[in-house]
Parts: sequence; structure tokens; C-alpha cells
Amino acid sequence: MDTTVKVTSIHVIFGIVAAAISFIFSTGWIGFKNDVFAGILPFIILYFVGQFTQKLFGDEVSGFSQWLWDGILPFGFMWIIAFTVLYNYIPF
Repeated sequence: MDTTVKVTSIHVIFGIVAAAISFIFSTGWIGFKNDVFAGILPFIILYFVGQFTQKLFGDEVSGFSQWLWDGILPFGFMWIIAFTVLYNYIPF
């Protein structure tokens, strides 16, 4: 597979995970509700996923433009879409 597909797939998967974690914190499923932490946590996850893919693929992923289109946008879109679906369709 192409490096772009691998990097994008990793970011999409972690975007869904970040949406689930944000949903849990924003609805209070764990005993307390913290919307600020639910909004900041995906950015922390995105940073660590970006560092992980940089270590995994090394020089094949270089430049801000490639990191933006292969990492940040797929992660952001999946986080927003999955969070919205979870928030609207799972009763809390």
C-alpha cells in the first residue's frame, strides 16, 4: 500500500477513537462531565498520532502540506462526524 493510504487510515481510526472518548467525557458516562477536556483531548491525541506516524514512516512523510492533507483533515473530519453521530443517536 501507499504511504499516504497508511497514514490516512491510521489517522481515521484514531479520529473515531477520539470521538468516542470525547463523547464519553462530554456526556458524563464516567461519572463527571467535562466539555473542555472533551474538546482538548482530540488535539492531544492528534499530536501523538502524528508523532507515531512520523516515527513509523520516517522521511516518507515530510512537509506540512502532506501532514495536513494525510493526517489533520482526515482525523478532524472523522472526529467531528463520529462525535456528532454518537451524540445524536446514543441516549445518555
